[in-house]
Amino acid sequence: MNRSDRDPGLLHVFKDKLKLLLDKWRTSIAVFVLYTVLTLIFTYPVAFSENMVPGEGDVFQFLWFFWSVKTSLLSLTTPYYSPMIFYPSGVSLAFSGITILNSAASIPLQIAFGLVNAYNIIWISSFILSGCGMFLLVKYLTDDTKAAFVSGLIFMFCPYRFAHALGHMNLISTQWIPLYILYLNKTVDEKKLSNALLASLFLLLNALSCYYYLIYMFTFTLIYLLYNELNNKNIFKIDVVKRVGIMAISFIFVVSPFLYPLFKEMFASKSEYMYYGGFVEYSADLLAFFVPSIMHPVFKDIVSPLYANFTGGWAEFTVFAGYTVIIISAFTFLKLRTKEVKFWTLSAAIFFILSLGPILHIRGVFSFAIEHYTVYIPLPYAILMQIPLFSLARVPSRWDVLVMLSLAVLCGYGLNHIFKSCTRGVFSKKNLIFVVVTVLILFEYLSVPYPMISAEVPEIYRELANDQEDYAIIEIPNYGPSTVTRSEYMYYQTLHGKRLVNGYTSRTPDHATKFILNTPLINQLMQITQWDAGIEPSFNDIIDQDIINIAPAILNYYNIRYVLVHEDLLKKRQIELVKELLQNSTAGDPRIYENDSIIVFDIREGPIGPFISLTNSGWHGLEDWDGIPTRWIENDATLMIYTDENHVVDLSFKALSFYRPRSVEVYVNDLLEMQSQVTSNNFVITKVTGVRLKEGVNIVRFHVPEGGERPSDIKAMNNPDSRCFSIAIQGIEIS
Repeated sequence: MNRSDRDPGLLHVFKDKLKLLLDKWRTSIAVFVLYTVLTLIFTYPVAFSENMVPGEGDVFQFLWFFWSVKTSLLSLTTPYYSPMIFYPSGVSLAFSGITILNSAASIPLQIAFGLVNAYNIIWISSFILSGCGMFLLVKYLTDDTKAAFVSGLIFMFCPYRFAHALGHMNLISTQWIPLYILYLNKTVDEKKLSNALLASLFLLLNALSCYYYLIYMFTFTLIYLLYNELNNKNIFKIDVVKRVGIMAISFIFVVSPFLYPLFKEMFASKSEYMYYGGFVEYSADLLAFFVPSIMHPVFKDIVSPLYANFTGGWAEFTVFAGYTVIIISAFTFLKLRTKEVKFWTLSAAIFFILSLGPILHIRGVFSFAIEHYTVYIPLPYAILMQIPLFSLARVPSRWDVLVMLSLAVLCGYGLNHIFKSCTRGVFSKKNLIFVVVTVLILFEYLSVPYPMISAEVPEIYRELANDQEDYAIIEIPNYGPSTVTRSEYMYYQTLHGKRLVNGYTSRTPDHATKFILNTPLINQLMQITQWDAGIEPSFNDIIDQDIINIAPAILNYYNIRYVLVHEDLLKKRQIELVKELLQNSTAGDPRIYENDSIIVFDIREGPIGPFISLTNSGWHGLEDWDGIPTRWIENDATLMIYTDENHVVDLSFKALSFYRPRSVEVYVNDLLEMQSQVTSNNFVITKVTGVRLKEGVNIVRFHVPEGGERPSDIKAMNNPDSRCFSIAIQGIEIS
């Protein structure tokens, strides 16, 4: 038989196999198409908007993440650190919402369609894939296509997702959660080892999308395995242990390179910033589960007064479960007493309690006065939040994603039971119930038109993009002493590519903000918004020098070329303060971009004159002691003296020891210049004479051999302050 005789047979076999494959996946393909159409409708106008993105605020941070990861990976550098924000120190992104999977997946989309379109495509796909994942899970559990379809709708369109879609790309990456749970079930129930590998794969995808969800999946897995052992007595069978072990080992193997930056940041640096508060403020309110979303086009005006009482922001206090979902879930629990239904009811209850946080909130109230006592109702999270790693999940309301997943599964079981009792046919009771339930759920979860925000970039940033030189810029205003909440500044950087002194990450390491807090001029510029129009600011720090006169030297030394002021966000007097600070630094009058409400100060380039600046280590924040600027140090703190020629100077300062007497040593360029005793009763004036300064950078180090102490460790003080203090310093002078 020659080759031509065999070809028709091979073609026939290929067609048969393709037909079998299409038949097998026909339902899933149809569901995918339906979910896609519904997503385009119920997220309107996202897919139909040009140069706009869904949401507000944090959405620009995630656009920046997409750009930053693309820049890092294409240049073969780590995506977990960026030198582009919080210049000049840069910042670790290990515990930010970097969502490395989405960011990496966006790279080909960015190249093909641009950054904004890439973001919108991934945003829309998260809805479709979340529905598909939920459909596959419930189809496996119930073998009911219609019930599974409704469960998918519940999960993909629940208010939790719509609320976080305003700007939390990591948290709307929920598509991998049901797929991991599906293959976790299969790993326990079926003998195929491939299920264990797929479970580890989907657990990895969860971890790379959102580390919150990795913590959630560990918790769910523990509950699932424990429940199975108590009810089915099968978890400790050799073959089950083998499969679960393969799942765990393969996951640890593949996730280790991605977890390394997180553990490095956690253990190798001072990581207190990862545990800052939020546990109480960002707890779900009990009433919020029963109040329609504030984004609902019909109910928003009705429910807005109720939402005004809830703590946290839009994204965090929106946990509405839906009346139809609650009713069907309650019916399922009361009608079906199977082990499976009991498990998913238990799952919903556990994660519901966790989402309520450490203290019960009811309509925004979490404390009650009884006689002369303030009473709180504590919940299990008050204990769990003390556990390392678990405590990283500092926004309890986000556990709602597993509440909604559990309720979606319960609805699947309940609808499956209802459908089995119905007659068949096109106009059957089963189809009627299916349509009515679907319509009710979609109506209750409605959030159209979805909020959109412009992604247009002001003209000045396009001009900066055309400048090929490497330098830094400052954006004003900056909200708070060290961080900027306007992540638009970072989004603009995706076009102009210049380093930014400002920066914003959800969890910012303390060292990243030291430059802003400690550097003369930079500190004052960044705190402009804290000075009200009627309050004249003091430009003083513990160093006695004229900020306005040294401003050109500081800006040139750090290669800061422009200061951009967004005048529509500032009061008139605040803008005048910026002009006052920069009066000796600019090359002519500032440029005004009226259409964008931006004033641009071009920094005059020139020789770098002498100045003094605190460095990034050892100094605590500036304090006002009876009108005198004061800073505590730990056991070591340094400052930099820049001179344009060799000098012999005298250095003086005032020092006060914390709680008990100490000694202080002063080193200049690593040479011990003086040692002095410091009392804890009064400030001591200390003077170091004949200090030789070389041209350029000189480092002065204050060292306290006895070290520091924490007020919280001294029982007699009864002070909760956990900072480490050795001596307080005032009035540093060079003469």
